[in-house]
Amino acid sequence: MTFKDLIGQKQVKQLLTESIQTGRIGHAYMFCGPDGIGRRTMARCFAETLTCSANAAEPCGTCEACVLNANSTNPDLLVIQKQDGKATIGVEEVRLVQDEISTAPQFGRYKVIIFENAEKLTVQAQNALLKTLEEPPPYIVMILISSNNLQILDTVKSRSVKVDFKRYTDKEILEAYGRVKKDGNVDDKLLCEYADGIIGRALSMANTGEQEEICRAVANGMLALSRGGGRALCEFQKIMADYAEKKELLFFTVYSVLRDAAMYAGYGGSVAMQNINETHTICRLSEAIGYHKAMKAIEYVGKAWRMAGQNVNYKLMADSLTIRIQEVFHG
Repeated sequence: MTFKDLIGQKQVKQLLTESIQTGRIGHAYMFCGPDGIGRRTMARCFAETLTCSANAAEPCGTCEACVLNANSTNPDLLVIQKQDGKATIGVEEVRLVQDEISTAPQFGRYKVIIFENAEKLTVQAQNALLKTLEEPPPYIVMILISSNNLQILDTVKSRSVKVDFKRYTDKEILEAYGRVKKDGNVDDKLLCEYADGIIGRALSMANTGEQEEICRAVANGMLALSRGGGRALCEFQKIMADYAEKKELLFFTVYSVLRDAAMYAGYGGSVAMQNINETHTICRLSEAIGYHKAMKAIEYVGKAWRMAGQNVNYKLMADSLTIRIQEVFHG
């Protein structure tokens, strides 16, 4: 993969390309931005270029280093992640890095070490990393990928080249989605609103069958909640549990269905729905709950959605949200 293959992030690509062309490679970079913005893909592209034996502005794709990169087995490209079952990256992982940097690269001019979720580095691990950052061998390049710079020590940040990733335009989001979509088609406005400038979210909707499945379950579950009863409550709680692994898409869909119901109640057919495949069900939901109840439910969904991104008990939060929505519908 080369920089030319990547959509958007023109300034980032220009910075990294010029660094390669001029030979002014920093010993440490910090790629900053929200999850899904493309930091890992860019880091991988940059690393593969630096470790290529051709020493050119883009990887040749044929040398032994490039072949090993394609199989993720190049000893000159090391990726540090938090281990399964651990919430942080500790001193042990940093010591592994320090062992690696003592040996020169086997193929190209550089050995690259990528720290995924660098904000998960403990204070002790960051302090241990400082020695390497202060006196790095000339062949070492470290890329720290972070979504929360507040968790990174100032001493670490000051020794790294900060690279900020901007949110993508709607045009870039649609282009990226068009490259990978598998079947069917998601409404452009729905896709762009869900992506919110984050390309990873758009790509997660490439399997439109999954998105349609979630939307159908949510719309029918909401309609059942509007009719009341304990069975409907339990069934919607099960929907929230079944799609917990897709909670971002799930919460957006719940919000979007309620938004469609509110808009239909307030303005009728003059406003285009986002979830066009479930128009009939959403119209029935809108007639059952009306504009104000739909908007009140959206308020509760928004609060729960924010909580879902924090360290909370997901099941308790989702069950509570379901109860609140049904109470609003029948209030």
